[in-house]
Amino acid sequence: MLGAVLAGGHSRRLGRDKAELLWEGEPLWRRQLGVLQAAGAGETVVVRRPGQAALAGVTCWHDLIPEAGPFGGLHAALTPRAAPWVAVLAVDMPGIDAAWFHWLRGFCRPGAGAMARHAEACEPLAAIYPAGAIAEIEARLQARDYSLQRLSLALEAAGLLTLVPLPAEKAACVVSINTAENLEFWQKRN
Repeated sequence: MLGAVLAGGHSRRLGRDKAELLWEGEPLWRRQLGVLQAAGAGETVVVRRPGQAALAGVTCWHDLIPEAGPFGGLHAALTPRAAPWVAVLAVDMPGIDAAWFHWLRGFCRPGAGAMARHAEACEPLAAIYPAGAIAEIEARLQARDYSLQRLSLALEAAGLLTLVPLPAEKAACVVSINTAENLEFWQKRN
């Protein structure tokens, strides 16, 4: 399994690069790599947008489709077909740990990954994708449909993804750091 940290956002709402936020004394990007490694990823990379500086001491890939947001990062993570499975983790989701991916792996089956789903939406940025998802991703890029929610449902319909109900006790772990309030939420829990 390849592990890919998506760290290519503009961080407009927060006003600074989320990847560089310190979490327990280390940058979030490094913390997220550690989560993926502890979850069993044999190789880990950080995916950045074009023009963003590479991070020291880690393999960085860049989005191949500029300005496609996290959809572009997901595409970059799956394009090399470097592994049959790709565990994707957004850099701004510090509530996700290795146990999350171990839990999701229990729902994977040959050719199908797994993703959590709750009342509001699916969680496509803390999920395991099969290599075969790249065809649907590329078709949606061609159509300029960058909705990760619609992609998730299409992958489920195609038998490439199992959507797993998110247990209530795990609801807080999917809170992303997008605003100062989100950052404060996590700082209080840390």
